[in-house]
Amino acid sequence: MNHTSFSTLSWKELESLPADQQRLRKREWNRDFLQDIFPRVPQHTLEHILDILISKNVVYNLSESKFWNMRRFTSIVVAHVRHNYSDYDKLLREKNVERYAARQTSALQVWKTLREWCPWEESNQVLERCFKATLLRPEERGADFDPMDIDEESDFEDDPMDLD
Repeated sequence: MNHTSFSTLSWKELESLPADQQRLRKREWNRDFLQDIFPRVPQHTLEHILDILISKNVVYNLSESKFWNMRRFTSIVVAHVRHNYSDYDKLLREKNVERYAARQTSALQVWKTLREWCPWEESNQVLERCFKATLLRPEERGADFDPMDIDEESDFEDDPMDLD
């Protein structure tokens, strides 16, 4: 069964598919959105991130806004890049650097990779906010911290973005 045939099925029909076909359908559903956000991600990395999304039961949710979905996908990509495209794990394991100090130290490597995978010439608001949020310690965030809060100057102020 190919990608286009999955899109013609109802949810009830999809739920009746065997588990391996459901997994394949979820991968393809996520692939389109992930490639829209990060169109320059290498193919082998794309496949690995799709596996991570499925293992965490993350699937593009049509009942949520695009920005809500972007935050979920972007957070996973940021973590993947940190662990696979920077010295973060080496700093933690070999040099016993504290987690947030290791994040700060590896931040430039992570940001460079993320920007290579993004199509936008100017800064991507969701990507930048998700990335910066990972650099803050929980005590620096405050009780009501949400990196995706919309301010008065945002282009998305009236967007029905409900990011928890």
